[in-house]
Amino acid sequence: MIRSMTGYGRKEDSKGSIRATVEIRAVNHRFSEIVVRLPKAWNMLEDSIRKLVAQFVRRGRVDVTVSVEGKNSSATVMDIDWDVAEQLVSISREMTQRFSLETPLTVKDLLHFPGVIHTKESEDNVEELTEWLQDLVRGAAMDLVSMKETEGNLLHADLASRLTAVNTWTREISQLAPLCREDYKGRLEQRVSEWAGLTPFELDPARVAQEVAFFADKSDISEELTRLDSHCQQFAIQLGKEEAIGRKLDFLLQEMNREANTIASKANHLRIQHLAVEIKTELEKMREQIQNVE
Repeated sequence: MIRSMTGYGRKEDSKGSIRATVEIRAVNHRFSEIVVRLPKAWNMLEDSIRKLVAQFVRRGRVDVTVSVEGKNSSATVMDIDWDVAEQLVSISREMTQRFSLETPLTVKDLLHFPGVIHTKESEDNVEELTEWLQDLVRGAAMDLVSMKETEGNLLHADLASRLTAVNTWTREISQLAPLCREDYKGRLEQRVSEWAGLTPFELDPARVAQEVAFFADKSDISEELTRLDSHCQQFAIQLGKEEAIGRKLDFLLQEMNREANTIASKANHLRIQHLAVEIKTELEKMREQIQNVE
């Protein structure tokens, strides 16, 4: 099943007083590029989120935006540096005695002194919130894939239909190709017949046959038709693969267009030239669609 490169996924949830929203947008890009935007306090998750989203994306530019509102107060842990506090108390007593100070150091003074109290997030709580946020990212990525697959089904149907048309025209050209020589021979003999009454000399039938043989060799498109048919078969095979096939399909279309151009230029036959133009037109429409295939 092919997938489109464009899509959108979104997940939103709350945990305690925290509310998080994850949005993932994917657009066309030649390669795979994942850009993650996180609140400053969550920047440490950027790499893990990028790797997580990469599991769902084969090709294209993907923008992952994570917004977090609120703060989980239960996650805050207060830690006292007793060594610093004891040193402050000791220094305070010594200074009180040395300078006969009447105002002793209070607990409030200690709490306000830098370095005595440290606040940090509970490791267990941080791990829990990290897992919760990654689950949201995973859910948004699955939404993204669902949209990409839905559009991919439409692309598959359109490309398969156009490929059928190209195959039909290719078969018709294959049936007409052997007739080119006879058609050219008939036109040449008609001209020879018209010239016969106007020229004082007799035309050599062997020379006419040689001319026909030269034309047949010059206008032979059997190799081009074989390659075009082979490319069509490869294109159909790629459409059924469960992988990133966009670049392979683009390459095949280039080769198919090359063969169609050669057929149009070599075949001196009006109907074949017309069919070759139809094939080229259809290939161009397919190429436009391929630009959106993952």
